[in-house]
Amino acid sequence: MKRIFLDANIIIDYMDASSSSHQMAVDVMSIIRKSSLKPYVSPITFVIANHVLGKFIKNKSWFKNYLHLTFSAFEFTGIRSSFLDAIMKTHFTDLEDALQHECALMAGAHIILTKNTEDFFDSKIPVAHPADFVRRYNNLLSSGK
Repeated sequence: MKRIFLDANIIIDYMDASSSSHQMAVDVMSIIRKSSLKPYVSPITFVIANHVLGKFIKNKSWFKNYLHLTFSAFEFTGIRSSFLDAIMKTHFTDLEDALQHECALMAGAHIILTKNTEDFFDSKIPVAHPADFVRRYNNLLSSGK
């Protein structure tokens, strides 16, 4: 089973129906559910989603349930203190992306999906934009593979 790591921006788009990239994130999640891909996110993504979206939600009980429902579809990666040294040795300019990358490595991910592919230029794992991922999947379906 291939492991797919989703960056926080995709999860936020998935959770936020007003996002211009919401449908793309829904398409990614639909593909994951239909396929033999095993989806991973980092605990950092949970914290980011809670922080970014939670400040706009007045009904905290509803939002807590929404977070639970959304994140129960994923496996969480681990985080280790050794990541700090690894992050500092990379060429990532965004340290949050470097941390996400370390989490993806720890999970044994085969691919990282992110809208910010250029930020993952130093990745040791193949990186794809979610639109490219959806397009490739749909092309495989239409070619019968």
